Amino acid sequence: MTEILAVFVGAILAGLFQTISEIFNRKRESEAVLTAIASEVESICRLISHQKYIEVTQKISQDVSRGMWGGTSYVIDIRENYFTAYEGLVEKIGLLDPDKVTKIVNFYAYCKSAIDSTRPDGPFAEATGSSEAAENMVSVHLLLVAILNLGNEIVLMPKNAAKYRADAAKMLAHND
Repeated sequence: MTEILAVFVGAILAGLFQTISEIFNRKRESEAVLTAIASEVESICRLISHQKYIEVTQKISQDVSRGMWGGTSYVIDIRENYFTAYEGLVEKIGLLDPDKVTKIVNFYAYCKSAIDSTRPDGPFAEATGSSEAAENMVSVHLLLVAILNLGNEIVLMPKNAAKYRADAAKMLAHND
């Protein structure tokens, strides 16, 4: 009888250990996914800042609102894929909290929209000087601001990002 009880208790303990181990593995994997995506987001935000896209589109947007816009649009000819981590980890994004997933998905959707709106062969390429092109430039500026704001939130999401938080927050807040 004690042997049966020992086997039963051993099986329960083994199952409990395996369950706890799986929980920790899942947490570690979700943190790794979040860290990889946050790193890529930080890189994208740094590129936006370094290329001065906010400043240029802000000037155009201000000119449009003042009625002083000369018809100049801003072209960002991006042909490389800057979303490799996100695209490679999209199947694992379900490991993250829904509120984090929403912000991450919105970030990448906004990035793709900004790229599409500023391509030399984009929807407003032929509309130079038109009111639609002017509205597009204002929208692009607002998109870039939203991208940096979301990026700032995403960069701060990983638990292990504490050493980078102050630097990243300063860099991203400086460009608002």
